[in-house]
Amino acid sequence: MALKFLAGLGNSGAEYALTRHNAGAIALSVFAESMGAELRYDKYLRASSAKVRTPLGPLVLAFAEGYMNESGANLQRIIGRLGFRVDEFAVLCDDINLEVGRIKLSVGGSAGGHNGLADIMEHCGNSFARVRIGVGAKPDKRMDLADYVLGRLPESDLSALRSLDIKECVMLMISKGVAAAQNLVNRRCRADSASARESANGEARLSQ
Repeated sequence: MALKFLAGLGNSGAEYALTRHNAGAIALSVFAESMGAELRYDKYLRASSAKVRTPLGPLVLAFAEGYMNESGANLQRIIGRLGFRVDEFAVLCDDINLEVGRIKLSVGGSAGGHNGLADIMEHCGNSFARVRIGVGAKPDKRMDLADYVLGRLPESDLSALRSLDIKECVMLMISKGVAAAQNLVNRRCRADSASARESANGEARLSQ
């Protein structure tokens, strides 16, 4: 898979900009900035977009106008206009099953209850890559999922998301291919999670 298009998922509108469900859009802005680019509204694509240069060619970035549950229809329109295939794009999206600040890379699989991914699968197929951005689990299982993901990110979580090295992950996909990048990124994610658990357990023992 040659990566030519990177989309950040989320809801457009100022009221949604700093919510958990917009973690993908936030990560896209972070990546654009790291590449010296700025997302600007493109009437033709109906998206905030930019084009950046990579060692293997140009990469188009886009955050589509509209709502999360319309992601598939929006991306289908955009890649159609750009002439890209489904297996040539990746999406950045929030994931409540990952700790805040963790990244996991995957291709295919289920939507896992994510409305944006489900709509993309329905309209575009399932051969696109997902860069899953951890936003943490609900603090209470009885809490409504929509209320949680549409809740504003705490400053500490927002800082963690903005500190993610999205650039490294994307460049690994471009230079090594998605399969090899997946092994490297996910191995690091598992190691970081294990280290965090060990640290937490150590603090718990010290407090006893």
